[in-house]
Amino acid sequence: MPSRFTSILGTLFRHTMLLCNIAAVGWLVLCYFSSITHPSEIKYIALFSLTTPFALLANFVFVFIWLFSSRKLHSILSLAVLVFCWEMIPAVFGIHYFSKNDWSKKENTFKLMAWNVHAMGTFNPPHEKEYAKGIIELIKEESPDILCLPEFAMNENPKKRVYPDLIMKEGGYTAYKFNMDNGFGPNIWIGTAIFSRYPIVNYTAHQLSPYIYLVETDIDIKGTIVRVGVVHLQSFGLSDEDKAVIEGVKQDQDRESLAKSKSFIWKFNDAYERRAQEAEKARAIINQSPYPLIVCGDFNDLPFSYTYTTVKGDMKDAFAEKGRGFGRTYNQIIPTLRIDHILYKENALQINAFKTVFSKFSDHSPLVANFEINGKPK
Repeated sequence: MPSRFTSILGTLFRHTMLLCNIAAVGWLVLCYFSSITHPSEIKYIALFSLTTPFALLANFVFVFIWLFSSRKLHSILSLAVLVFCWEMIPAVFGIHYFSKNDWSKKENTFKLMAWNVHAMGTFNPPHEKEYAKGIIELIKEESPDILCLPEFAMNENPKKRVYPDLIMKEGGYTAYKFNMDNGFGPNIWIGTAIFSRYPIVNYTAHQLSPYIYLVETDIDIKGTIVRVGVVHLQSFGLSDEDKAVIEGVKQDQDRESLAKSKSFIWKFNDAYERRAQEAEKARAIINQSPYPLIVCGDFNDLPFSYTYTTVKGDMKDAFAEKGRGFGRTYNQIIPTLRIDHILYKENALQINAFKTVFSKFSDHSPLVANFEINGKPK
């Protein structure tokens, strides 16, 4: 009798595991379709892109579970969907633990940093000066040749614009451009700044939606024009209170937090739809570039979201080529939020090194990449 009871339990367990495995496969398939489906076409499908890292992990777990069981053929379920979604894996989780990063300075190399600097501490009173000092010190330490700073802040009064002059001096930059997105209070401009040690020969700010721009600069790097585009796309619009609620749900602190979290899911879907429109406009502009191209900045969206795949197009992702781990760039909420990206055209550019540097002086971490120009582009 006990042996029969044990057999029934074993059969029930295997069937339950198989159903869970089928659900995990369906979950990952929905994550994939969220990356190619406009958020306005299927309501809330974009939310699945937030869960892609966990869907991938679940299917990897099922592969190993079945391989170490008597039902090894069942591993084909998750294995097949992982092969189908293979391109997602290096974009979500960097696998380059054993490859070398070459940060050496050569004749045709240049170092680029992209960092949402959270208004240089303006949003963190009374620590504005401390945060700004920390940001500038890190920039000086990393010493990028091209510096792209979404959510940069400066005073509207030219006589009080301390940060641009200080960054120019400390970083050895010879040129910079700034495009205002919006204001903060009566005297502060918030926007995108680009600093360069090489000549900026052309500059254009393309408006994608109210307060959202794709800022393009053509930079002459020793005779080769490289176009650098910087974006800061529509955010989720979460307040500090909303973020606290999400933290409460994540830590399972109370049922009230879970109930509240449902009340602002509409914010996510609205933001996804706006970003999708911005991404499509950005892609149309990017397609017109006649030069080697880099697009970077704060996309406010994860790898293999509709926003990411639309902007990326046929470009390469610096993290996918050289990154390690989850590459978290947003320092709040959950550790899988890699919402800042560096993308590049492979026709004349080669990436030699990439890293994400943690900093407490912004809610985002800076991305740093070392590029090499391969010959003269056509």
